[in-house]
This record gives sequence, structure tokens and C-alpha cells, in this order.
Amino acid sequence: MAQRTTRRPLIGVTAGTRAMMSGAWAGHDAVVVTEHYVRALREAGARPVIIAPQDAWSDEEIAELDGLVLTGGTDLDPAAWGEGALATDMTPDPERDAFETALYRAARRADVPVLGICRGLQIIVIAEGGELHRHLPVDLPAHPFTGESPTRVEVGIDAASDLAVALGTRAEVTAFHHQGVRGVAGDLRIVARHDSGLPLAVEAESGSSVLAVQWHPEIDGTDGAAIFESLLTAISHRAASASEPALV
Repeated sequence: MAQRTTRRPLIGVTAGTRAMMSGAWAGHDAVVVTEHYVRALREAGARPVIIAPQDAWSDEEIAELDGLVLTGGTDLDPAAWGEGALATDMTPDPERDAFETALYRAARRADVPVLGICRGLQIIVIAEGGELHRHLPVDLPAHPFTGESPTRVEVGIDAASDLAVALGTRAEVTAFHHQGVRGVAGDLRIVARHDSGLPLAVEAESGSSVLAVQWHPEIDGTDGAAIFESLLTAISHRAASASEPALV
């Protein structure tokens, strides 16, 4: 008798591109994402699928995934929302910005749960019509500057949120960013802040599951694992809802 197996959730993990620095392929672009994301998802029981910028995915194609993780990376291109570059901006990657924005919107339409991490949070906020602080040391000096190296920061979490189910109402997390959320729009609500007032996490109020955090749970040990497990919980709830018989 054949052994029955359980299909692991397929999670799309976005990646950027970067020129290789050495070896026979030096100077050629490589698809790049830190292994921490892959390991965290595997440990949570998922099967990661790396997705690099390419032609747009249809709603039907992204519906083949069980979840989507928008990962960290470079600053967003301010031209996308009508602003000019600042001296403090990192080199933008407009191709990746456009691809991930479209991917996020397709995931929302297809009811695919989304987890945004650092830059991924910012992609989600801008996609929903929100605003960013472009350089926190200038825009919000009270917030600890984390853009030079990973820094442990305290975060207060709304008790009436999915994030609080995972972490409680207070947590210490690892952040590494110099930009951040100024305000949200669309279907998003702020569910966590630093004591400086800076929003550090958002969730969708309705529709498909969206959780996005400004910190890096992929390197945060047990508390970080709880964030990835919350994505799998959202996937399980979606599957259970889809299997329920319709009311007549």
C-alpha cells in the first residue's frame, strides 16, 4: 500500500537580481534572496518557490500558490508615486518594484495570503495608496536609526490583531531600515508601532489575509518563526473556508 503524503503549502518568495562578483559568471546577473527566508518557511512546514522579476503573473497563475512572501531589499523608486530622488535613497530597482506591486495586487484578487517583510511592507503600503517616510533620521528623529546595521527595537502591538495572536501585545524585534510607513490607505490598518510613533506592522481589514512587518522575522528566532507560522495559519483558514458547503 502506497504511503500517503501531505502536500506542503507552496509559498512564493520574491527575489531581486544582482551582478555576480567573481568566478566564470562574474558580471552576469543572478537571482538573489537571502537563505534565511527559505529556511524559515521550510521550518514552518512550507515549500518555498523563488520568484524573480519577470512578465506579470495572471490571477490564475498566482492562485496556484498557497501564499506569497514579499521580501526585503533596496528602497522603492519614488518616481512610482511622483517624487524625486533623495541623496539618502538606495539605488532603486523599478523593474522589481513594478513586478512585486502587480504580484501583490494579483494575490489580493486571487485571495492568496500575503506576508510582507521590510521592503515588502513598503511595497504593500504604496500599492494600497499609502505614504512613506523617505529617511527616518530626518523625518522622525525620535525613531532609532536602524539603517546601518540590524538593531533590536521594541514594538507595541494592537491586541485586536492577528499579529498579537502570534506575538502578544509587546515584542522585541530585529529591524534594519531607514525608510518607513508615514500613513496607510485602502484596506490596510496599522496594528503595531514603535514608541516613537512609527508604524511597524499593518494588516488588511477585509478580503484576503495580509500581514506586513517592518522588521526581519526571518532572523528573529522563535518570535520570527511565529510570523511565518501565522502565514500558514492564514492559508489553513482559507482552505477550510473554501471547503465549507455554501449556504442555500
